[in-house]
Amino acid sequence: MARPGLSTDELETMRERLAAAALAIYRADGVEAVSFRRLADAVGISHTLTYRYFDDKDALLARVRAHCFLHFDRHVRARERHVGQLGPHMDSIAKAYIDYACTHPAEYRLMFSIEQPAPDRYPELLAARRHLFDYAVTALERYVQAGTLVGDARTLLHTLWITLHGLMSLHVANQLIHGRSLQQLAQPLIQQALAQQTPPTAPKSAPKSAPRTAPRTVLKAAAPVAAAAPAKASARKTSPRRSRA
Repeated sequence: MARPGLSTDELETMRERLAAAALAIYRADGVEAVSFRRLADAVGISHTLTYRYFDDKDALLARVRAHCFLHFDRHVRARERHVGQLGPHMDSIAKAYIDYACTHPAEYRLMFSIEQPAPDRYPELLAARRHLFDYAVTALERYVQAGTLVGDARTLLHTLWITLHGLMSLHVANQLIHGRSLQQLAQPLIQQALAQQTPPTAPKSAPKSAPRTAPRTVLKAAAPVAAAAPAKASARKTSPRRSRA
């Protein structure tokens, strides 16, 4: 006898219960411990019924990841500071990103695990991932339009995200062991990432002084030239010759 069909609300309610139970198992024992049999025991149903709600474990974990991204979104927005200035605004978003990864390291590892199917296989997960990212792109676009930033807002945000993700991946994996802590590295990295996209400031020029004028040369009137002395006769006057008879 066929099972009675479930309404959309009933399906969604059970999916939510299963996703929450899967997240709890993952937090306690890791992703390998998440199985449909253990999940069914946690919520009190037959393990074969779990396939009624999710096709496989990847689909189940995609729902769990989507929930983590939505929680991440709320976490960041609750700590965002709308101050109208690029530095403090982006700094508040970056610090909220870091705070989430520090306080929810298991979820952060699950969200960005390299051992997962491509997110575009699961529209719900892809939409959850894009939600916060697109929101931050819009925020950066306002600064680009105002001339505070130079470049394409989406590319700029990728640069900042890659910087933060690299730092946090090392942190949650306990790999920052070379003499610098997360607290020592976070602020310089954020400032450097933003400074690279900020228009250069023209160097301050020295205050203009009054134009220097060449010293005036006083020309003295030339002394009148003395009248030339009459030239001496260069030849002797000769007396007229007498004619001989």
